[in-house]
Amino acid sequence: MKLPPQSWLKLPPSGWLHRWMPLFGLLIVIGIAFDVVTRSRLSATTGLLCEGEYADSLQIGSLRTREIEQGPRSQFSYLVRSSAKYECPFFGPDGKLRRRRVQASELGTAFAYEISGNDTYLLTNEHVAAWPEVTDTFHRIDGVPEGCKRVEEKLRIVRDERDDFEPGQIVLSRVAVDPLLDAAVLKAGQKLTVIPYKIGKSSALRQGNAVEVRGFPLGVMQAVSSGKVVNPYDRDQEQGWDHVDFVIDALLAEGNSGSPVLAASCKSRDLELVGIYHAGYKGHSALNVVVGIDQLGDFMRKKKHLPRALTEGASGAPGVAERAFLKETLAAGTLPLFDFGGLFVRAEVSDGVLLYHLYGRQFPLDDRRVAVIEDLPKGGAFGELGRLWVLGSTGWREWPPAALGVEERDLLARVGDSIRLQILHTIDYRKALANPSSADERKRGRDLSRAITRDVPVARDLAANLLDTVDRLSAGRDAANSPVAASGETPPATIALPPRGAP
Repeated sequence: MKLPPQSWLKLPPSGWLHRWMPLFGLLIVIGIAFDVVTRSRLSATTGLLCEGEYADSLQIGSLRTREIEQGPRSQFSYLVRSSAKYECPFFGPDGKLRRRRVQASELGTAFAYEISGNDTYLLTNEHVAAWPEVTDTFHRIDGVPEGCKRVEEKLRIVRDERDDFEPGQIVLSRVAVDPLLDAAVLKAGQKLTVIPYKIGKSSALRQGNAVEVRGFPLGVMQAVSSGKVVNPYDRDQEQGWDHVDFVIDALLAEGNSGSPVLAASCKSRDLELVGIYHAGYKGHSALNVVVGIDQLGDFMRKKKHLPRALTEGASGAPGVAERAFLKETLAAGTLPLFDFGGLFVRAEVSDGVLLYHLYGRQFPLDDRRVAVIEDLPKGGAFGELGRLWVLGSTGWREWPPAALGVEERDLLARVGDSIRLQILHTIDYRKALANPSSADERKRGRDLSRAITRDVPVARDLAANLLDTVDRLSAGRDAANSPVAASGETPPATIALPPRGAP
């Protein structure tokens, strides 16, 4: 190939470059100035969006957050179907008592937050994961009459509302519930995708902060909804709940219950978990309340219901002063019978030891005790639980703490904490009733009445679990190579008890 003569490729005269240099310099200066102005305006805008801990727009998200949101790690929310079967008594045309079974089902969202071994722990709402043992005026279920008893319940992760292929569903078990927080910890026996974001601070939220909700509205599909915080503080004491919410205007629906709520951190630009959606205002789909994550951290880590304070603003469980007050009150002749989740407790003092005698749901028609719990004094604390006596077919069986399993000791500790609170609340309430002329006592009585009502769901759940444990322990231990209880040891009491081996 022939090339053109070299003379054909001519460069402009050298003076041309000198004439255009000032123009090039001016263009460079204008470009730099434009970049500085644009960056300063963007920085100012970002500053306005991030005046506090969390941003007013999700657009400030970091590259890491954007990659997570667009990848498989964003699939940490799961659709949960909770179903229960109830046995309902009714009278047939012939006047005879009959029974029929009624099915109930609920859809909600849960999100995975921790993997331990081959198990994955998830968080959702208590009203999604738990069903009342018996339906009544306070525990209504659509399509199930009052007076029906729960005989079966299931928890499954499903694909959508139409998923009825059980072999393809993931079985869940309920680990712990806290009705006051409307929260429940579930467990799956396999590894699932867990939330890739840190736990944030719901107390740092302010009005106008942007939030993102990942859930399954109506159980139809997985959806991401966004909105703003319209009220950062809302005390929720409806339907037996007792926790602090914040209100958002995201459009949510049934099936979103239990969805994680996320906000963008101004420091890291990453999303953080700030709450769990649990309820909405009827007729107002854009007003929804979220349980602040600050109240859920311990529950998620310890995976058990933690005892609440005796009075508003107090912290911790009852202490030495409350134990002394209880002993003095019982010594003064106060009626020692108390309600505990539908069971009855008789509290007594014997040589400084507190004894809780538990009777069944048929008391006083059936005055046989089902169990006795020993509450020993302990320095610097209300006490520590000692032996547990259960009544078997051959007499009383004594179970020291060392002979119980980890889960049984944990259950007994929670039962003991709840019984203490119930007894102290009841004694205070009786004291308030004895002084109706005092305005302060009347107000205190109303506050205590609300506190007792809020504790009822927790006590009922603990009482049911305790009865199941007592039934198992009364027949011995079903696990191999476990310590064996002593038989025939009658629990001590300050009043005459039936002879050994009798209830």
